[in-house]
Amino acid sequence: MLNQIRKATTFLRKTPAHPQWFSFLREERNLKEACEALRGAVLDVGCANGKARAFLSNDASYIGLDYFSTAVEWYDTRPDIFGDAQALPLKNDCVDHGLLLDVLEHLPDPKRCLDELHRVIKPGGTLTIQVPFMYPLHDQPLDFQRWTRHGVRRAAARSSFDISAERANGHPLETAALSANIALSKSVINWFHGRNPLVLLALLAPFAIVTINCVAWLLAAFSHDDDLMPISYRMVWTKI
Repeated sequence: MLNQIRKATTFLRKTPAHPQWFSFLREERNLKEACEALRGAVLDVGCANGKARAFLSNDASYIGLDYFSTAVEWYDTRPDIFGDAQALPLKNDCVDHGLLLDVLEHLPDPKRCLDELHRVIKPGGTLTIQVPFMYPLHDQPLDFQRWTRHGVRRAAARSSFDISAERANGHPLETAALSANIALSKSVINWFHGRNPLVLLALLAPFAIVTINCVAWLLAAFSHDDDLMPISYRMVWTKI
């Protein structure tokens, strides 16, 4: 039921009518910033449908890698290479850059993955990493951890990367709106399954979602930047 609803509302992703609008609002901008300056061989670990490929320049060679069962059984995608992010089937110092976007939280041993990426990235190459901070459980049961900015910095140091750039994605008001809308949507689904009389309120849910999104966006636009509770963190690491 939940997956069917997700598919049915995909076309709303770029509008405030979608419960997860703030997850998708700056997605293309962020991918462009992460990819447009990369040159050479770019390894996208946990690539899913390979959407990062479209944002690379003609001077970049894209290599998408994903776990077999995740790609084939969950998402019906076909990466360039099937492999385990914690044991990459690649030789040392063979790629110029790595992408690890919203993947690390799904790995039972994230340090092994980061050490593997350090092994396969050439000296001076970069790893662009994005991890959620305040975001609900997803892709269960393969969802194991969340990080603060300080935790991500520590992970970089432990795997011998320098941090070149970092950003917190999402104003606290946007994060709160995203959480509220996901909670509201999940509650409506639960009411439906449980035949709860509250399901009648589902008729009001679309109006509530649009209102919450628009009010949060407007207030955040006129507020100072604040990284108290971002949706995610994005960092660029350089191999030492």
